[in-house]
Amino acid sequence: MKKTIIAVSGTANVGKPMTLARLGRQLLAAGATSATNVSGRDFNAIFTYETKKIGIQTYGDARRLVKNGLDGFLTMNCDVIAIASKGYGGTVKAIEKFANTHGYRVIWTKPYCVCDETISDNDIKDYSASHLKFMLDNIISTIL
Repeated sequence: MKKTIIAVSGTANVGKPMTLARLGRQLLAAGATSATNVSGRDFNAIFTYETKKIGIQTYGDARRLVKNGLDGFLTMNCDVIAIASKGYGGTVKAIEKFANTHGYRVIWTKPYCVCDETISDNDIKDYSASHLKFMLDNIISTIL
């Protein structure tokens, strides 16, 4: 399995934290464990899932927050990291530098959104998180 960062990027108010928080709760529903309470919107948590360590940080609009989160996940030997990031600037540079230094690949993605409100934010973010979980399952099983 290739160590991987899933960077959920975008501008403010597109649902990065909402999507990643839902991913964490979907992992728990699928049998993962975590010592962190992930019922809220923002958290930094490590999950044990399918014998792998998965780090999820729902916030990341500042370079310092992203760097600190990545460093913490590295210390805990996370196999996969899912983290929020702006789509430009210091957060992107922090992720790329970390990945290059520590041998992680980066998969950049964005939260799903529907602009005409025909699907609720809750439903589309659940759907987006489900696809992230599917990707995570494929990474773990070495399909990706």
